[in-house]
Amino acid sequence: MKIHSTFRILVLFIALLIFSSHSAFGRGPRPNERGIERKRNAVLLVGDHEGIDEKDVQNAALLVTEELGARGITVNDPVHEMPVSETVYRVVLRRSDEKILFRLSQEDSAGKTLIERAVLLDNIEEIDSVAPRLVYALVNRGAFRSIRVPIKAGGFTTLVPIRKMVVPGVGIGLSIDRLSYAIDVEGRFAREDTGYENNIKDYFHFYSFSFGGRYFFMKRNISPYIGGGIGVMFTNYTTTVRTPDQGILALLFTGGWDYDSHTEEADGIGVYGVLGVELLRFSRGQLKFELRMDRPFFKLPSQDVMPITLGIAGGFSF
Repeated sequence: MKIHSTFRILVLFIALLIFSSHSAFGRGPRPNERGIERKRNAVLLVGDHEGIDEKDVQNAALLVTEELGARGITVNDPVHEMPVSETVYRVVLRRSDEKILFRLSQEDSAGKTLIERAVLLDNIEEIDSVAPRLVYALVNRGAFRSIRVPIKAGGFTTLVPIRKMVVPGVGIGLSIDRLSYAIDVEGRFAREDTGYENNIKDYFHFYSFSFGGRYFFMKRNISPYIGGGIGVMFTNYTTTVRTPDQGILALLFTGGWDYDSHTEEADGIGVYGVLGVELLRFSRGQLKFELRMDRPFFKLPSQDVMPITLGIAGGFSF
């Protein structure tokens, strides 16, 4: 398995991923949302909030103001009356049965709604985690998703401290993204057969199934993260030494070589830690770059093994 060919395939996969996130897998603007200008200066209007504590309303308004500002939209202090000749973002909180309607809209100077996004909250405490997604969905004319469930797949290269072997591999996983953190389930497989070098051949493979999480440092479309988890791992390492053998049987069946193989296997539980950055988090397609270290709680009979992975992965959310 060649590393260069593996990464060429990955580059093609990434290009298709980014293209699809803006086309077939993306959600384009609705007809009545086309051409809506992102105003740099605007007013945030606190709308209907009957039955909602004033502190919670102000908290929601401040969160929306901060998120709009982070996206280059300057918003004045929240007001309770409709201003004149201003672009307006309106926040509405309204009780609906046992839930709370959280609505954010952009209006023109005449009070006409240009675009809006809304979500039902189970409780008022959810505002802190929902507000950034609601603002993102409104500003970028996308769909609001309170929980993103991306399916991620990618390739990676593992450096194993067994004769410093570099082992290409692949992985696939499921990630539940909750804005500040993500829960990950992932399977990985790596294999390398060095071929004979100085009449010695090394064969190594490992696979793992892990469960863990990641913490994102920023609630943004591009965010670095740190994380870790626990998993089940299996490793196999085989060394084969060949020596010349001029016997008739060896010439007929093994090409004139005598082979001596030594195999070591081990499996068990281990932990891992990750450090990386994820791109396009709130889009239909995602991309991440990651450095991961696995620390098994076991060793091979004669040596230690600790995979260190430098990887790149892409995925789609639904």
